[in-house]
Formats: sequence, C-alpha cells, structure tokens
Amino acid sequence: MRIDTSALAPHRQARHWQSVISDVYVPLEFRPHTAGSFAAELEVHRVDDLEVSTLRADPHAVVRAPDRDAATIFVMLPRSGVLHVEQDGRTAVLSPGDLASYDASRACLIESPEPFDLTVLKVPAERFRTAGFAAPPSWSTAVRIGAESPVGSLTAPFVLRLAELGRVHDHVGVRASTIALLAAALGSAGEDPGDARAVLRARATAVLRDRLGDPSLDPARIAAALHVSLRTLQVAFAEVGASPARELLAARLDRAADLLADPAGRTVTEVAHAVGFGDPSQFSRSFKARHGASPRDWRDALRESATAPARTHM
Repeated sequence: MRIDTSALAPHRQARHWQSVISDVYVPLEFRPHTAGSFAAELEVHRVDDLEVSTLRADPHAVVRAPDRDAATIFVMLPRSGVLHVEQDGRTAVLSPGDLASYDASRACLIESPEPFDLTVLKVPAERFRTAGFAAPPSWSTAVRIGAESPVGSLTAPFVLRLAELGRVHDHVGVRASTIALLAAALGSAGEDPGDARAVLRARATAVLRDRLGDPSLDPARIAAALHVSLRTLQVAFAEVGASPARELLAARLDRAADLLADPAGRTVTEVAHAVGFGDPSQFSRSFKARHGASPRDWRDALRESATAPARTHM
C-alpha cells in the first residue's frame, strides 16, 4: 500500500493524513507544525507476517492516548531528520541510524521538528511470547539504542533491509530471527538490569501489599499487573534469594499479625479472609510456621500483655 498526500488538495492533506496513520498504526492525534499544505507519503508492506512501513513527512507530532488492549510494540528508525520519542517520562532523541520503541498500550508522544524519513516495524507484543521471549520491559521504550552500540549496529541495518525486501517479497523466512534480534535490542535498552530488577521487586511488593485481601492474587497475577512475564518476576526475586510466592505469603501473614494486635479487632476467621486466605485452617498453619504461635495464641498473648498491670520498682 502506498499513500501520498501530494495528490490531494492542500486543505485536505492534514485531515487525510490523520485518518491514514490512525488506520495503519493505532489511533493517533496528529499535530502538524504548520498550517496549510502537508506533504507526506507512506508505504506499508507485510513480510513474514510482520508489518513494516516507510514514512516521509513534513514536521509534525503525533500523540497516543493509553489503551491497555493495544499491546503493540513499534520500533522506529529514522533514515533522515531527527525524531523525538517520549513515553513514561523518558525522551529518546534519534538521529539517522538510531532506533527506539514505544508501546501503544501506554501514552506517548512522537515528534520531529524537521522533515524526516522513517522506517517503522509494527510487532504485536504477543509475538515475543509465542517466540519464547518476554515482551519488552516497560522501561525499554523511549530509550535510544545508538547506531554505535553493538546491538544497535546489528539491529538497525537489519530493520532497514527488511523494509527494502518487503517491497518485493512477502515471505523471507526470518520472522523468528527478527523477533529474537528485537528482543535482544530492546532488552538491552534503558536501566541497568540489576537496577531494573530492584525496581521490579519494589513495584511487585507494592502491588501485593495493596491487594493482600484478594484471594485470587498470585505471582502470575502480580506479573500481569506489572506487564512482565512470570519468569521475569521470578528472576528478579531470585536475585536476592526470594520468590514472589514467598513474599506474598509473608506479607499476608505479617498483615494478619498486625490485625490480630488490634484489641478491638476481628475474629481469627475474619482476619484470615482479610488477608486473602479462604481456608482458616491453612491460615493457622501458615501463621504458626512464620510467627511461632497460632493466630489465637498470638492474639491472646498480645491482649494479656496489654492488660497486665505495670510493675512498680522500689
């Protein structure tokens, strides 16, 4: 498919471009930098069931509103001009040969202050998982992967060549290789992996503490809430000799101990339900294993301590 706004009357060009990019990519708000005519052309091809496009346009910006159902990764590589990609408070400034990505499920801004020529590769996030890779981490978007970096020097020419081949071939047989290379490139972007795992542990801990009362909460649901794979979450906790399942259980039992300490608090069964246990017997066994006493004995000991008369010293 090829689209060129030069075939249209100047007053129709910008409106038509808004419609085109929203149909080809995802719904986007188009913001031209100048009034009047708007020159742009777009070629879209499918190769190995991946969509690759080349875009040349006058200066403009596009804004994407968040849409959690649109789990699609866009990899952008300018061939001329400068491109700004903003997402989650990060900004990547791309020169020709650099690349960066954005996730269409989260808000983003893409802008060029000058005419530019761009290659875009559109990859549903699910393609990474079906190929055996985790979806690119949230912190990898809007991060410049420079043409001078080892992985960038491999990935950028590959994507450019894929766009060229897409003009004459719809099947090359490199989809698996493409996904593997993108996973390596995007996985290398952004924070130090050790720092990223620490941030992930902190975010997971916040999620589980906020949802302790949900009996369906488990490591898989915590991972889903953070938009990472279960394996990624497990590796982050394994780095410090822990696991998300053990952290969840410990947080539930520690919250239960706090609730039992309230003199006007709930019954043992009510406390069990409040921290996500459906079976009071399982709750009692788990509580004793962590705190060395049954929930009832724990509560009674705290109450006795609170009501015991203070000793006087002569």
